[in-house]
Amino acid sequence: MELTTFGAVVKFALDLEAEVSSFYESAIGVATDPDFGKLLESLFHRGQKRIKTLLRIRRENVTEMILEPIAGLDSEVHKPVTAIPKGADDGTVREAAAALETKVHEFYMHASAKIDFLSEAAYAFELLADANSEAAQSLRAVI
Repeated sequence: MELTTFGAVVKFALDLEAEVSSFYESAIGVATDPDFGKLLESLFHRGQKRIKTLLRIRRENVTEMILEPIAGLDSEVHKPVTAIPKGADDGTVREAAAALETKVHEFYMHASAKIDFLSEAAYAFELLADANSEAAQSLRAVI
């Protein structure tokens, strides 16, 4: 589905963050390494804060939500895999989490370019993307 308004982009981002948080909540129960479990917990809590950030962005830019059309941003392209395979070990979960962070990073970078008419929102999306990139690097450093 093409995301054609700022409101649709933010709704997709909110749904995405909810899925990512759910992934990390499930992954915490799979982790056997205590340090890895703490990293997963911090990523889960980060997701909760990001949802609040996105809600604030939506609230602050509500008047622009329908004014500026957006083209070329397809939700299906940016839909990450959030399922944890049955019998997954820490290594599998790390790989899945790193791939998830990379996919979310790509969405936020692409979306920030599409919403550049809202400079503050675009900048916030870039910051979210940077955090995803850093998380992916942290996860891959141990793989």
